[in-house]
Amino acid sequence: MPQTTILKIEAHRLFCELGAQAGLAVTDYRCGAEWIKDDRNRLHIVQRYDNSGAPSVVLKFAQRPVDKEAFGRILDAHHGAQAALSGSELNTVPQILAEDRCAQAYLMQYIAGDTFLELCRNQSNHTPLLRKAGAWLAAFHGGTFQQKRPFQPRFMVRHMGKLAGQMRVGERRISGQGQFITYADRIGEFAGTAEGHIGTIAAKHGDLNAHNILISDHATAGFDFLGTDNAPVAYDIARFLQSYTQLVGDMDDLKTGHAVPQRAWDAFFSGYDLVGADDPTVIFLSKVQILTDWNRMQDKTTLKSLLRLERLKEIARQAFT
Repeated sequence: MPQTTILKIEAHRLFCELGAQAGLAVTDYRCGAEWIKDDRNRLHIVQRYDNSGAPSVVLKFAQRPVDKEAFGRILDAHHGAQAALSGSELNTVPQILAEDRCAQAYLMQYIAGDTFLELCRNQSNHTPLLRKAGAWLAAFHGGTFQQKRPFQPRFMVRHMGKLAGQMRVGERRISGQGQFITYADRIGEFAGTAEGHIGTIAAKHGDLNAHNILISDHATAGFDFLGTDNAPVAYDIARFLQSYTQLVGDMDDLKTGHAVPQRAWDAFFSGYDLVGADDPTVIFLSKVQILTDWNRMQDKTTLKSLLRLERLKEIARQAFT
């Protein structure tokens, strides 16, 4: 029996189990849509279950890798975000209805809408979307604020230096590594006023890309939290804006020395109000994020991935000029 068939059978079993825990009439639900991630590292399934007489729900099941501790941290982060945004109707997190940490599965509220990325691909004016994404992230960071603390860029400078060193001696190989090494060697030059800047520390989403924000006419929701770490808010901002730039950003508006198109940058910060558009930690980490994504982008098997890599290299050329 194919592995994906086994995955679907187990997912349905888990839906029935978790749905019963949540008080649902599980026999009245049918799987209306599903998405499967199957690569050498991950085997995940997401299913939407519909019932004509009740709200739809979503099942998420991670069969591979098996790491119950990490999965537990993901659930803890989701619960924390849900609590932080519980008083907002505009900026939300889907409610978890039932969970099984040992099986690495959970059932949550379905929120209608389109992902930020889908909406950007279907309309030319991204300003209102970026503003809403910025407002959601500001609400999340504001609701999980921890403290103010001086920023120390040396940790990321050292990390990039270590990666470049591994590439020089052949311990690590990536596409375009000669260019990567040149930029990694120079990253410290861009720390500038970020060194010692009093930054804002809050819960870190950890994987805030253009897929992980859902927007409807009534609300904006975030999901797929990665863990329970606290960090400078600039990390999430840089991750999100770099994901946007690589996937759908206007390259003609990407100015020399910048990592994100100017209009997109301004639009995002018209919604994000915890730190300003001139925050030096965001500017520095936006360049770091380019290298972080480049180092991780090792899928060379599809035209889509190759095109994104070439686009990322062009962003890097602009940012490090």
